[in-house]
Amino acid sequence: MQVRKFLLVVSFLIGATVQLHAQKITTQQYIETYKQLAIDEQRRTGVPAAITLAQGVVETQSGNGALCQQSNNHFGIKCKNTWTGKTIKYDDDAAQECFRVYETARESYKDHSDFLRSNPRYAFLFQFDGEDYKSWAFGLKQAGYATNKTYPQQLIKVIEDNNLQRFSLIALGKLSPEASEASSIGEGMANNGTVVNPKPRPVTGGSSNKHNQSSKPVAGNYPKGIFEINGRKAVFAKAGTSLIQLADQRDMRLSKLVRFNDLPSDAPLKKDMIIFLQKKAKKGGSEFHTVAKGESLLDVAQAEGIQLKWLRRRNKLHEGDQPAAGQKLALTGFSSNMPALAKNSREEEEDEEEEIAYQPPVKTPAKTPASQQNNSQTGGIPVAMIEDLKKNGDVTVSNGNSSAPATTPAVTPAQPPAKATMPAPSPSKPATPAPVASTPAPAPVKTTGGSTQYHDVQPKETLYGIARMYNKSVTQLQEWNNLQGFDIKIGQRLLVGK
Repeated sequence: MQVRKFLLVVSFLIGATVQLHAQKITTQQYIETYKQLAIDEQRRTGVPAAITLAQGVVETQSGNGALCQQSNNHFGIKCKNTWTGKTIKYDDDAAQECFRVYETARESYKDHSDFLRSNPRYAFLFQFDGEDYKSWAFGLKQAGYATNKTYPQQLIKVIEDNNLQRFSLIALGKLSPEASEASSIGEGMANNGTVVNPKPRPVTGGSSNKHNQSSKPVAGNYPKGIFEINGRKAVFAKAGTSLIQLADQRDMRLSKLVRFNDLPSDAPLKKDMIIFLQKKAKKGGSEFHTVAKGESLLDVAQAEGIQLKWLRRRNKLHEGDQPAAGQKLALTGFSSNMPALAKNSREEEEDEEEEIAYQPPVKTPAKTPASQQNNSQTGGIPVAMIEDLKKNGDVTVSNGNSSAPATTPAVTPAQPPAKATMPAPSPSKPATPAPVASTPAPAPVKTTGGSTQYHDVQPKETLYGIARMYNKSVTQLQEWNNLQGFDIKIGQRLLVGK
């Protein structure tokens, strides 16, 4: 009998031990526990909170690693010659290496910041912007913080999967804690420390008929990372998001991202919206969609995961038509009647597309009496401008009249006159300068022989924007660089002049 009782007690203890080990901390719980420490350290030393938390997650397996649990060492920092505190032996790159021991997690976080700040090997990291977590991630590997070849990619993935960037923004004063909580989507933490998942709700303005059983997230409550709408993978992107950066992050071709989402160009997003990573379906997951106030046809297509052209076909709409609020759109079958349209919907959409597709011509400066005669012999273009255009190779010049003076050549534009964009006059001229649209400074250009020019694509740049920088058309850049659509990548070298 005693033996039997002994075996029962042993079995109970073994079961309890297994259950104890099975109750591991989740990544979300780790982040919620230590996010304020990371924010405080960024404010004190400048180490980005996103990087600190990501390193903590990777180095401790979200707080479940043996080294962390035995020593409060959250960043795998070894003893080194300068450490005078407690130590522990642990197998890492070699057997029984010496690691630092801390009394609390706060001490570990503080020592991590001081370790990076005081070590000359990491000094260059503090030249990076506090928001530039990618440069920090690769810089840590370059400086020798970790031996794992994929260490930067691991950090970046943790940051992006868990939206850790918001904590860096809080530390920099660019985001309030309240706004951060509102943007913290997907898995969250309840007051008692347990993990909770928000219930999905229908998109505002979505289908209201009783047959619609699919659940779609609403603005402000989108799942983090990738989620699905109508069986298609998508992410939620904020206004101003650079499509080229999004395509680079998701390892996609930019042209596909533009095409999958029925976007008119590769310009940064003008408003918050759902961005699909797969081609949308030809029909929706529900039968109808009721148009909400201010909701465009593209908004409906994104909310329901249906291709814009098929949404038009199913509702007898033409390109540019915008249904009025309250109209019910067919998503699966075909409507027998065309829905009522919003006033001036077609004209407004066409104007917006024209604004995106074309660069408005710059007005020529006012003529002075002294220059009118020369201008009349050069097609109305000042001679000073012609000289600049000749230097840039933008026009060809020939003497159409053998008796004409050499100073009054006839000008033949290389580009069609309707699309030509004239530069501002030289500062030496008294004429009033023409207004010039402000554009970002071009990236470093490599010139090789003659007038050949190259441009290295920078983050947040678009093909349209690059074409405007160099007074070229998008079509020219596409032809010269053998591009299909808007497909460019960060760091790609483009031929922009020859």
